[in-house]
Amino acid sequence: MKKRQRREAEYKQMAFETAVRNPERYRGILLRLSEFEGTVLNDENLLKIVSHLYLVGEVSSSRIHITNSTTIEKIKESAIEVNSTRNADGGFPRGYASRFWTYMRTLSELGFVYAQYEKPLKLSRMAKRLVKGDVDEQEAFSVQAMKYNRKSPYRNVSNDFNFFRFALQALLALREEGKSLSYEQFVPLMFSKNGDVAELLTLLSKNKFNTPIQAYRFVKKEYGVTNKIATVTDDYPDVVRRLMLISGFISIRYAGKKLIQTNESKLDYIKELLSVDFVLTEEEKSNPNRYFEALDKADDLFFGIVEKYRKSDKIDGAEYTNKISAIISSYGITEKIICQSLDSLQSGKGPIAEFNEIPDPLKLEFYISILIAIKYGDEFYIRPNYKADHVGKPYSHAPGGRGDIDVYSPDAYWLIEVTLIRNRDQMLNNETTSVIRHLGSSEEFKSRPKKYLSLVAPMIHQDTREFFEYSLVKHQRDGGKVHIKAYPLKEFVETTVRKENFHDMETHTKEILASFRSGL
Repeated sequence: MKKRQRREAEYKQMAFETAVRNPERYRGILLRLSEFEGTVLNDENLLKIVSHLYLVGEVSSSRIHITNSTTIEKIKESAIEVNSTRNADGGFPRGYASRFWTYMRTLSELGFVYAQYEKPLKLSRMAKRLVKGDVDEQEAFSVQAMKYNRKSPYRNVSNDFNFFRFALQALLALREEGKSLSYEQFVPLMFSKNGDVAELLTLLSKNKFNTPIQAYRFVKKEYGVTNKIATVTDDYPDVVRRLMLISGFISIRYAGKKLIQTNESKLDYIKELLSVDFVLTEEEKSNPNRYFEALDKADDLFFGIVEKYRKSDKIDGAEYTNKISAIISSYGITEKIICQSLDSLQSGKGPIAEFNEIPDPLKLEFYISILIAIKYGDEFYIRPNYKADHVGKPYSHAPGGRGDIDVYSPDAYWLIEVTLIRNRDQMLNNETTSVIRHLGSSEEFKSRPKKYLSLVAPMIHQDTREFFEYSLVKHQRDGGKVHIKAYPLKEFVETTVRKENFHDMETHTKEILASFRSGL
């Protein structure tokens, strides 16, 4: 097959793969990929990997139906068919191989993986740490972002600088002037040719960007943009902002319009990351394997900073309870509003527009924490273990080894684990043994006389329900005063609104124990 001639490089808008808007999904994808590390990415193995991603629910199609008896072999033909119209991309042939590259492009650009057609798959040290839970998403993405370069083997562009470093330096410069960056101003920032902060600030001072159409007209005139307005002002910026949010770099505020600011809770961390000088050679910018190796080796430059600032991420229950109370007060959140917010989850159109920027899985933890604070804040400390900015809005999940939400007093400890996972196998793999481990691993709460555990998900599969029932019986048999129950989200919200959680879990314990005794 004739090799396609590469087009001459041009200056382009900053962009990542828009098929995966939520970077939180990448940890699950990396987890599944880790099973295939070292596998040669030929047609046969690519079909197996893509089929596996469908099977475990990391990716989905309305035309591929998964049941308890579905196997990889049973869905291979469907995986071929649903991806048959996809054009070749990234050196991968058309069809399912090109679909695989859709999920690998950003991971490759950020140095998490080396994924080339007919070459063995490699995972970086950072990817392996993320999969194992040795680092969380905020740590992993913030470090990889500091290594990233726009000109790389994966982007045929003339822009040759680290966009994240440039954007952060611009935000810090604006911060010194008491200013923020509007969503509309973020658009021309993404078109920078050389990452010159002074040049950008001059551009922003001399031009008005009050609406998306104004921003679009400007970049169309100045940079010869041909893409549609939605692509330029919404799609591309949205993915980039999400990566900056999960990295802990920025916070989104509303003051008549959406504003982007540096995340004050990570300000010192950001400045120290920026102090590290990391530069790629021309060969590393053009060779995929050399690019991967260079970014992987650069862990040695950055990882000490991650470990240093972990100490400052220690979460205090009183502090978080106060932050949640402040959020409830500042946004006028009532029981009715938070219940409406939970009902609208995944629609992206909740009653509080500012919270719509938070990824849905994290949003569920946030909303449940607020509901618990409204109902139990006078009696318990409420400590969600997600990472939050200085205001209290979350941007990254709990570090490894921690549960989602701790609710506690001197007499009781209640662990709440929440998930939006619907896939049966994913739930069994991710939300069973690890959840029970979180309950027993905290030295801080071992002395509490009573312990409670609630798993909350959109739906609870029978296998998951039975797992938690058996775990409950085992804990009771071993003498622990533990009450465990898995809840569908709607039932949990209704029980919490009635403020009957503890009574409900205790009643559930009695019913399960009675059922087991009867069975014996």
